[in-house]
This record gives sequence, structure tokens and C-alpha cells, in this order.
Amino acid sequence: MPADLLTHTLFGQYRLEAFATLTAQGEIYRAWDLQNSRHLGLTLLPPQITSNPETFKQLDTRAGALKKLRHTSLLSFYGLAHDEARLALLEAWCDGPTLRDVLLSTPGQPLGVPEILTYAKALAAALDYIHLQGYVHTNLCPEQIHIDREGRIYLGGLGLSKKNGEIDFQPILHPYAAPEQVNPARLSAATDIYALAALLFELLTGQPPADELTSPRKLNPSIPDYLARLILQGLSKRPLDRFNSVGEFFLTLCMAAGLQAESVPERASHKHAPVTEHLLHTWHYLPPPAEVISAPIPLRPLEKTITSNSATPYAKTDYTRFLRPALILLLLTGVGFALWQIQPATPSIPISTPNTATATAPLPGLLQPTPAPTFTPLPAPTEPHGGNIVFTCTRGDFNQICMVRADGQNLQLLTNTTYAHNYYPAFAPGGAEIVFASNRNGTFDLYRLVLQSGELTQLTNRIGNVLSPSYSPDGQKIVFVNRVGEGPSTIWIINRDGLNPQQIYPAPNNVVATAWSPDGSTIAYAMSLDQPNEFEIFLMNPDGTNHRRISRGLLGIGGSLAWSPDSRYLLIFAGPPGDKDIYRLDTSNGNFLRLTTGGNNTAASYSPDGTQIVFNSLRNKGQADLYLMNADGSNLRQLTTHPEPDWQPRWEK
Repeated sequence: MPADLLTHTLFGQYRLEAFATLTAQGEIYRAWDLQNSRHLGLTLLPPQITSNPETFKQLDTRAGALKKLRHTSLLSFYGLAHDEARLALLEAWCDGPTLRDVLLSTPGQPLGVPEILTYAKALAAALDYIHLQGYVHTNLCPEQIHIDREGRIYLGGLGLSKKNGEIDFQPILHPYAAPEQVNPARLSAATDIYALAALLFELLTGQPPADELTSPRKLNPSIPDYLARLILQGLSKRPLDRFNSVGEFFLTLCMAAGLQAESVPERASHKHAPVTEHLLHTWHYLPPPAEVISAPIPLRPLEKTITSNSATPYAKTDYTRFLRPALILLLLTGVGFALWQIQPATPSIPISTPNTATATAPLPGLLQPTPAPTFTPLPAPTEPHGGNIVFTCTRGDFNQICMVRADGQNLQLLTNTTYAHNYYPAFAPGGAEIVFASNRNGTFDLYRLVLQSGELTQLTNRIGNVLSPSYSPDGQKIVFVNRVGEGPSTIWIINRDGLNPQQIYPAPNNVVATAWSPDGSTIAYAMSLDQPNEFEIFLMNPDGTNHRRISRGLLGIGGSLAWSPDSRYLLIFAGPPGDKDIYRLDTSNGNFLRLTTGGNNTAASYSPDGTQIVFNSLRNKGQADLYLMNADGSNLRQLTTHPEPDWQPRWEK
């Protein structure tokens, strides 16, 4: 093991913490990114790469495009790092064994067909995606196949991919290299099909294919004959004799095994992948990194409890008993962003001292940002102003998530936990699902709820304490605030399916709210500067760069943000404690317009057509209810009248 580099900091930024494995492509380490406070995989490339300026130029040219590739079965590529002596590839870190470790756990023994197909399914999906983007992976091997502790399978080594049709004159060969890599010819998807077939040959027999190719049935007679012949077809010397695509290869393998492709699981499980599952249970995991790659955890569907608005007047309630749930969340995040909703006065709460930052100082972003993604916004609801409004509702001793139509009808209780709190609901584009934060698993995690079926999925798993989620316009990503340990709350992004949670802005002070603009170009956030419970509004690109402050001259800004449909304005609230008002903030010039007068109003949200605003207010004898008004502040009317608090509304997108 190359131990001489451990604990060294390379390229002035990456501290090597553990040696992972040695491959034909170089030495792979787990490294700590000192600037971005995250773990990553760092591959030190061998001399035949670092000593060739032309090869380095080609890697550098391809790196920009490869950094944009994102797939649930791929470890994201972060780019290159180099100095005069070394060149390294940087990618996301997966804490868990590799497929090589799985093979070494039962030396020379084959895996069962269901276990092999579990790997083939994940690899086929990743490789097909790479091929559709015009690239060939070229270095598929067991050391580049990673399994996390939940059994999710990921393909690494994306940084060495080459363009489809490229000739690899200086290949970094591995035992699964295709003939066109050994005797350089044009690369294609068939190159990766050959490598996958060679890999499957080893998984089926316990041995890699020999130079003189024979049927895998000679080494493992239990292999179905048709399946063995498909493996040999994938190992054909001529690329044209292999399969048309990796997906076709996988589907044909399933047919040969007598299985439906849909029945092959998405992750390794005890039933389908016992060897891998056993290794996962006995694996010595490294200390949890600051950034983890986790998988969604399916939970039982929520029990939908439907209630209706009653015409009977409600007696007002003593709301001091609802301070306790808000205090829990306040203490977890270290900032005051919930108490204003229930109690006008600002209580004295121990708050961790934030780092300092000047209003005009440039804010740090990521060292190697990826370009901002492009989005195709989903269609807005067709009902007038948008059909539904989701909000936090205190019911009994716990906070729940409720939903009501914009006309006040069909009030629904979407959660009904008797042991945990639920906060910060937000609609996905199209209104079919919501995301919210809940501490039902101990810490505050994100959960996604499909409204029609009631299906609930946990998206984060103890990565910190999360709040204020907001969907991207295409509904595929979620930006949110997360506090890890005792540090400040920072900005993270996660895929809609719960994969690839990553910090995109290591904020110097506490961030309490985020909102993704409808056009996809900007993320707004509220961050404290001088006063822990007062915030300023900033904008940044979705890749964590180009930070700029837009709020000036407003005192007592609170922790809530909502964009107008045209991505020009933000709804915020500001004012002295106990007397907050709703303001419209112009993001192009920082000008603001007050829309309410009196009533202690907070947490506003636009209707999808931009003509209406919903917000919560204490104007009715201190009762926390939802109210509607026109976008210019006129035509105020009350929406909810429940005796317990209704707050944090968000309108259907």
C-alpha cells in the first residue's frame, strides 16, 4: 500500500486520509477537500499520463463536459488537479466496498445469477447514459464499481472517459480492455460492452476470461447455456459482432436467466445479492464524511386524514404551548426563523455565534463549480391561481403538514405523526408531490410525499438537520439548508430521488432559507451577517458561484423567500419584532415595496399566475392563520380559521 502519501496535502487543497485501491489507472485515495469541506475520491494517475503533455491536454479538454454528467449510478466527476509532479482525477466519494472487495471475500467462487444481474442492471444504466452523451467509459473494472452501505451500486472512473469514435493511442490497459484498446482502433459503445462481458465472465466463474476464450460453462456448469453464449457474444473480437447497446445486452441476459428486467432489484439485498450484503454488514466503514452519498429509504405510505372547514366559530387557543416544537427546531439550527410565527415577542434563546462577514466582501463559492444546468419547466396548474396551498399546521403537541384549496375548501391533514414534527413543505412543479422536513428519524431529514398515492420516501439520512427545501423548475433537484454539527447552516442540493446530496455553498454564517427561481438560473438565500436573528438576501448561481447581495435598507428581514413566476421578484418579510410586513423585493435592482401594513405577517408565496399572494398573519387577535391578497396588496381576505396555528404556506407551482 502506498502509505508514504497519507496525511499529506496535495495541490494545496486535498488531504489524503486513506488509501482505497490500486488500479491500472492509478492509486485511488479518500481525500478531504480543505476548501469545500467534503470528502472525495482522488486518483493519482501513473507516469505514462503525467509525463505526456498531449495526453494531459486531452484529459483537460474533456474534463469540462464530463463534469456536467449526472446519473444515479455514476460517481460525479469533479475535474482535474495537478502540479508539476502529479496529476489527479477528482470524483465523489462512496464509503463502502468495491466489487473487487466482493470478489476477494469469496476467492475463486462465482456469484449467483441474481446477484450478477443486480450489478449488470446498475452498470448498464450508467454506461448507456454515458454513451448517449457521446462518450465511452473505457476503464470498466471491479475497482471502479462501488457499493454504499445501503447496497446502491455506482460506477466510478468517469474522468478517463473518451469521446465516441476517438482512437486511443496511449491506452491505460486493464484486464477487461477490448481488442480495439489493445490494438488501437476507434472506440465505441461496443468497447464498454466487451469490458462488461469480461467482468460478468469473472463474476459467473470466479476467474477472468483467458486469452484462449472458452465457454464459462466449462468453469461453472450451472450457468444456463443461453446465458453463457450471450457472454461469449459480448466478448466477440469484432465490435460489430457484439450487442447494439449495453441496455440490449442486459435485457437479453435477463431473458436468458428467465427473469423480468423490472424484477431485478436496484440495489444489493440479502435475497438477491447475499455475498455483497454479507460484506456490507461486516465492512469496516470509514468515519462518516461531511458529504455522503445516500439513497432514498422507502417508508410506509402516510395515512391520509381528511378534514373539512367547519362553519362553527372556533374558540381561540393559548399558543404558548406551541413554543416548544418551534424551540426544538430553533435550537437545532441556531437561528430564529420559526418563533415569529407563533409568538410576537422574540425570546432569549442560546444561539451559536456565527462567523463574521462584511456586507460588501465577496462570498466564497466552490473551487471547481460545474456550469449551471438548464431546465425545462413543468406546466403550471390549470386551475385559477393554482389549485392547492400546502402549509405547516400545529395540531396538538406536534406540527403537521396540511393542504387546502385556494378557495378555502378541502382542508386536508397530510401527516399525522404523534412522535415527530413536520415543517417547511414545498410543492414540486406540477403539484403532484411535496417535500418537507421531519424529525421522525431523530434528526431533521427531507421526505417526499406523492399526494395521489400517499407514498412517502425519506430522501436524506442523518446528514445533518435540514430545512427550507425548494425544487428546481424541472423537479429533478432540490436545494435546501443543512446544518452539520455545530457549524453554520449551509446550502446543499440533492437529486429528487435522494441520491448525491452535496454542499454547494459552505456559507460563513447561518443560512435559513433557499428558493430556486422558476427560470432555473438563480438560487436565492437568506443569511445572517451581524445579527443572528436578522438576515440579508443574496443570490447565487445553481452551481454555488456568483454571490451577490440584493437587500439594502430593510431592517429585521426574516427567514422566508418565494419567487414570482417571472423570476423577477422575491417575497420576503421584514420589520421590528412582533410587527413584520410582507415586502416585494426586485432582484434586478434591490428596490422593495411594502405590501401589508400591520398584523405581524410572514412567509408569503405567489400563486402560479402571479396575481395572488398567500401569507400567514397574527392580525386576528394573535391567531396564526393564512390570508390571501392581490399581488399589489389589495383585496385582503382570510383563508383558514383553525384554532391552532397555520403557517409557512406555499402555493402549488
